[in-house]
Amino acid sequence: MYRKTKNFGAFEHLPEPMQLRHVRQIARKYKINLQGISIIIDRDESWINSGYTGCAELYKPGKGRIRLFSDAFISETELAKTIYHEKDHLQQFFEHGHKNVTANHDKFEKQTRNSEINYFKELK
Repeated sequence: MYRKTKNFGAFEHLPEPMQLRHVRQIARKYKINLQGISIIIDRDESWINSGYTGCAELYKPGKGRIRLFSDAFISETELAKTIYHEKDHLQQFFEHGHKNVTANHDKFEKQTRNSEINYFKELK
């Protein structure tokens, strides 16, 4: 059975395949547990070169998902860091509430960035 192994069209310049199985493979490689988290790969071309790599979303009480934009797929490292970063935001939503995290965006963004830096330092 044929399985797409590269990106096409507006996304063909991206080195990392925009595929769910690839996202899960990278998460496993970098020891990021995605159990219970849905992943959406957003192929909206308007996100290309936007500087936005992903976002964390709550779609039901206690249920979260990570939406990955095309800029997350510029490198393996960027993809791994985006997955980790957005998963950390989901944890913040679960622990502190979406309204609280949103109202204190800068504080929680700083925490997530520090957590991301420390996590990837420890992996080296």
